Amino acid sequence: MKKTINSVRQLLSGLVIVLASSLMMTAQAETVTIEHVKGTAQFDEVPQRVVVLGFGSLDVLDKIGVAPVGAPHSLMPDYLESYKKTTANTGSLSEPDFEAIYMLKPDVIIAENRMLKVYDKLAQIAPTIMFSIEGDKYWADAQQNWRALGQLFDKQAEVEAIIAETQDSIAAVNDKVTSGETTAMMLMNNGNNIAMFNKGSRFSIIFDDFGYVESKSATVAPIKGTHGNLISFEYIADAKPEVLYVLDREKAIGKSEGRAQQLFDNPLVAATPAAQQGNIVYLDSSAWYLAGGGVTAIHRMLGDIERTIQ
Repeated sequence: MKKTINSVRQLLSGLVIVLASSLMMTAQAETVTIEHVKGTAQFDEVPQRVVVLGFGSLDVLDKIGVAPVGAPHSLMPDYLESYKKTTANTGSLSEPDFEAIYMLKPDVIIAENRMLKVYDKLAQIAPTIMFSIEGDKYWADAQQNWRALGQLFDKQAEVEAIIAETQDSIAAVNDKVTSGETTAMMLMNNGNNIAMFNKGSRFSIIFDDFGYVESKSATVAPIKGTHGNLISFEYIADAKPEVLYVLDREKAIGKSEGRAQQLFDNPLVAATPAAQQGNIVYLDSSAWYLAGGGVTAIHRMLGDIERTIQ
């Protein structure tokens, strides 16, 4: 009898060891490592309390059904405004409210370019993922960021479906643009200053992914500036673009209602092929300037492009 009991005990002990080992292996297998611009972050389970500090990432979370507990409320795009009611305010896009973030006890903080300087402070509060969108690989970076969020929240299938749909939309626009070898300029006015953005800039998606040919002046030189290369209306007239895309920075940052249309209503612009063909587009400032890399943002950007290629 004793031998039988001992045998049962040994069998049970063995089963416990096997079960514990199996659970450990499962836990290890489920550890998710997220690569980002500041390194890597590891998670043993899907984060529940999420603080997101950029509108592009908030846009993606919205599409895959992840509800954050905190987000910046200032300058929030209209298509995300419902989150003002459901999240705590975490400050602005460039100045986070560290105390508010700390009080939310986040499992993860998702940040973007504008927060690079404060990454270390954020990482002291909770594991922090830092996403970036580089102008010369905008769409590639966006896909990488979306996939990272899909991996983190176990939403890979949803993300892949969104990427496929967006890729199809980009390809359709690119086919229409490249078939005509259309020349374009991407401009931003900051007050009365006009800046031009070329290939390799933050708005390089216009040329790299949407397919436009850069329109440049052969005789007037631009001046390198903080926000693009500063140019004059004489430069625009000499470049003779077939399409003009204009982003009003003051409107984007809530400084004014914008004055781009008034500023570009002049004889030099009126003489361009873009003006004569009705191809001056004043861009969705939130999508282009504030929510870079977001799902809705990219589709709104595509909508702006499609206004000139119908």
